[in-house]
Amino acid sequence: MSLAYPQTVPNFRRHWLAGTAVALVALSVVPWVVSFGPVSGEAAGLLAAAIVQASAGGMMMIAARRQVTSARLGQALTLMGLSILLASGGNAVRLAASLGVDLPSIPGLGLVSDLAIWALGLVALIRIPLAPIAPGAAWRIAMDTAISGLGMALVIFVIWTLPGLRAAPPDTRRTMMLYDVIEGGYLMVFNLILVRGPAPEIRRAVMWLSATVLVETFYLVAFQYGIGYHDHNAPLNNSLFFVDYLFYMMSAACFMSGPEDVPEVRETPTLARMVNPLPVFAVLGVGGLLVFSALQNAGLPVKALSVGIVLMSFLLVGRIVASSSESLRLLHDKADEEQRVQAAKLELMRRMSGGISHIINNLMAVVHGHAQLLRTDVAAHSLTRESLDAISSSALKASGLAERLGLASGIRNTAEGRKRLREALLPQHDAVRRQLGQKRDLEWDLPEGEGKAMVAPTDVEAIVRELVANAGEATFHGGKIAIRVRDELLQPDGPAASAQPSHFTVVEVSDTGRGIAEADLPHVLEPFFTNRPFHEGRGLGLSVVHGIAASYGGGLIIDTVPGSGSRIRVYFPIGDAPAA
Repeated sequence: MSLAYPQTVPNFRRHWLAGTAVALVALSVVPWVVSFGPVSGEAAGLLAAAIVQASAGGMMMIAARRQVTSARLGQALTLMGLSILLASGGNAVRLAASLGVDLPSIPGLGLVSDLAIWALGLVALIRIPLAPIAPGAAWRIAMDTAISGLGMALVIFVIWTLPGLRAAPPDTRRTMMLYDVIEGGYLMVFNLILVRGPAPEIRRAVMWLSATVLVETFYLVAFQYGIGYHDHNAPLNNSLFFVDYLFYMMSAACFMSGPEDVPEVRETPTLARMVNPLPVFAVLGVGGLLVFSALQNAGLPVKALSVGIVLMSFLLVGRIVASSSESLRLLHDKADEEQRVQAAKLELMRRMSGGISHIINNLMAVVHGHAQLLRTDVAAHSLTRESLDAISSSALKASGLAERLGLASGIRNTAEGRKRLREALLPQHDAVRRQLGQKRDLEWDLPEGEGKAMVAPTDVEAIVRELVANAGEATFHGGKIAIRVRDELLQPDGPAASAQPSHFTVVEVSDTGRGIAEADLPHVLEPFFTNRPFHEGRGLGLSVVHGIAASYGGGLIIDTVPGSGSRIRVYFPIGDAPAA
């Protein structure tokens, strides 16, 4: 029975959370049907509000005890739980008063308790652990703060031009202004959280928490608009109250479930860098307020909002354009870094391959030589003679592998004579046909006058053998393979004004096979890499091709579309052309 317990607890929690969410959604709908909720002030609504707040605050306190990621996060959740429980206590006092309980009246207690609730919540937000500041984040924080702050200032300005607030008692006006300032502080802190990003293991919980700040801001604006127009708009405010605490409970549930499993990945440009949702909501909110004020013929607020929305839009567009440029730069830097790492890795592999091939060749020469000496003293048809032949054959194969390792590392026989590449390739026609069999269509394109690069015939043979073998495997069930040779003029890459165009001979092998998966592309030049099962791996593959081309000062380019085929172009310089 104890083995099943850990499995039943999460299921129970999920069912309980789903039921709570359904109940809160239902409570947010009820105010539109009947008078119900804390704003209306009747006993049932106040009781429901106090219970909901006590539940959310209790969940935050439990989450604070279960969080083991950092003491700072535990403090933040404790302060947030206290803030919500204090708000629940305020509704409990209002409930008692609505039931006729005679409570002592303490002047200013309501304002002090409200300030304590908001202050605890603000400090809790400040204590939430954030991700390290990314390079260049300061300007994003400044622009987003300017947009959000300007939006909040415009909203407050418009609200304070409403007739109801202008005629309100001074105490009410001071209280509302204090609430606006504190809510502005909430928005600025959350702006910082969204730009920097919360710690990865609590990202989901903080996203739910950010929804509560947006709902509370809208709640405050709607409440003050109600005062300004002498209409408290109780259904909307009551509904927003329950929606707000639905988000609080979802956030608390995420905190209670412990840290999220976040894979360690390199930093990449994200949507949060492109655009922070808070300034976007600020622009949309001011735009909606502008439309509403225009319909109300509010006069001065319309002019102020028009100027403000234009300024905010310019700032937001500038933010997005600058963030896009930054993201492109980060992607470019990442690609350059990966290219440098790949080049360094290939260079290390070439050096290792060269050293290993030399050692293997020397050892196999000894094995083969001794096997041949022993073979002369053994009868022609004895089992010992067959064993020595097997040893000699294996030694020769190992020497062949050493030779291919040498080719992969750029080591080749410099004493061998060279021919024009086209002339060295022509005799390979029959060998390639035998290698591929009859299932594939083979096309040769070797124009007269092309292929001027001087290359050793054995190097050409090795390159064609490897490329055709790969193309044959990619078209195992049939397809088309094309071998082409051409001379090409490459323009210099870079700002050097003195650089001259370079002439290269290109050997191209293309197929209509399965192509190369994007995840495999960074590894295709590694010796012995294969995307097939290990026992089906064929050997050195493209590392041989790359090593031979690099030894001539050339290189190769791979074009592939998964499912549609591949094209590999190998470049050999003509004459004294620099490296490709």
